[in-house]
Amino acid sequence: MSECCLEFAQCITVGSIAGMRIGTIDPNKLRGLSDKWFGLQKEILGTVIDNDRLVDEGEAQQERGTEQLRTVRAEAKTQAKQAKTGAAGQRQKPAQRLKQTA
Repeated sequence: MSECCLEFAQCITVGSIAGMRIGTIDPNKLRGLSDKWFGLQKEILGTVIDNDRLVDEGEAQQERGTEQLRTVRAEAKTQAKQAKTGAAGQRQKPAQRLKQTA
């Protein structure tokens, strides 16, 4: 789970101050992480008190959290690709202008 949490933290990092990236968390994106945590707590409690319904609910909640984190990760990868493509396009524009003027 720690690898997933690190990737999640990287996915939600936005903004910058003097070239340094600062982290801000979108509450909607935080939901996946909290679902995983609360689901685990339910599963542990259900195991301790021998309540299969609570164990099942905890497992289901953890799965929902995992899917939400996968979605956030996919969105972040898409945004990174778009940013990279946009930066590459910005670098090509001056070269194209030089070719057109020559």
